[in-house]
Amino acid sequence: MKPVTEKGVSQLKLTISYIAKLAGVSKATVSRVLNGTGYVSEETRKKILEIVKKYDYTPDSKAVSLSKKRTYTVGLVLPSTSGPFYGEVLRGVEEVLSQNRYFTLLMVLDSGKHISKARERYVAALKEKRVDGAIIFDPTLNPEQLKKLKIHSLNLPIVFLLKDFHDLGFDSIMVDNRSASADLTRHLVKVHGYKKFAFVKGPKESEDSEERFRGFMGVLKESGLNVDDVLVFSSDFTYEGGRRIFQEIRPHLRSLEAIYCANDEMALGVIEELKGLNVRPGKDIAVVGFDDAFWAQHIDPPLTTVHQPMYECGKIAADRVLNRIENPDTFKNPVKILLKAELVVRNSCGC
Repeated sequence: MKPVTEKGVSQLKLTISYIAKLAGVSKATVSRVLNGTGYVSEETRKKILEIVKKYDYTPDSKAVSLSKKRTYTVGLVLPSTSGPFYGEVLRGVEEVLSQNRYFTLLMVLDSGKHISKARERYVAALKEKRVDGAIIFDPTLNPEQLKKLKIHSLNLPIVFLLKDFHDLGFDSIMVDNRSASADLTRHLVKVHGYKKFAFVKGPKESEDSEERFRGFMGVLKESGLNVDDVLVFSSDFTYEGGRRIFQEIRPHLRSLEAIYCANDEMALGVIEELKGLNVRPGKDIAVVGFDDAFWAQHIDPPLTTVHQPMYECGKIAADRVLNRIENPDTFKNPVKILLKAELVVRNSCGC
């Protein structure tokens, strides 16, 4: 083999071996500099980095993965990509992972008839070690189902979003739904003096919906209102579901002062149906939601709601899973991180 000279080097054939020859050092020394591990003299380090910069050297990701037995990929399981805030979770996760030169493998549940098969697919990806860790946002997964999936035995860093599984050995990033819902209800009761409510829950499997309902009912009780007078309905967290459930609410409209929907999409469906009857949301009756979807401030009337920190959830979850991947001996005990949601007062509540 002919000796390598700087004149003959191109980006296409520049490897750790060639860098070592150009710098007059061993391949192990070059690897230590590129990985930031072990001792290398400052003079040698600078020489190697100058060569790397001059020829725009980029490590072969496949070779790096093989040498470290990593994929440099983190799985992200989302319920859907059509909801208003799933994109915020993805944005937060991707921002952290890309900064650390990791890739995101997106897996979508599209919750419905085939939820069990969708779970089998993401569990298979974990078992086959296609990822180094995972962030799982699976709203209807319960502890018994989680145990049956046997994810814990895989010994992979996994963080759950909006599900409290830290007692089962998993990091859990949560939002304080109950307190935020209580803040919203106090605004309706204390500021506006409303006493006659309808509450629209989400799917029965949704713990988030139940926590919002508990926060709502707690404030009614502390305010001395009769909770038996509350009309409770259930839908599916969708715009269409809001429109459908309104047909059940409609016969009771004259007896209501406020409709609390457990998410913004259902609230939007209710608002559209009210307008169709020439009933003015925010004037004739209050309508509020939960989530603070990106469009909530732009509809007519602007929606009073609760801002969920989904972008922050994504960032924190990505930080946590990377810390577990990179420092497995440091981060041993599972943690539960509880984030605060904020009341956002606009006009649909009567303000």
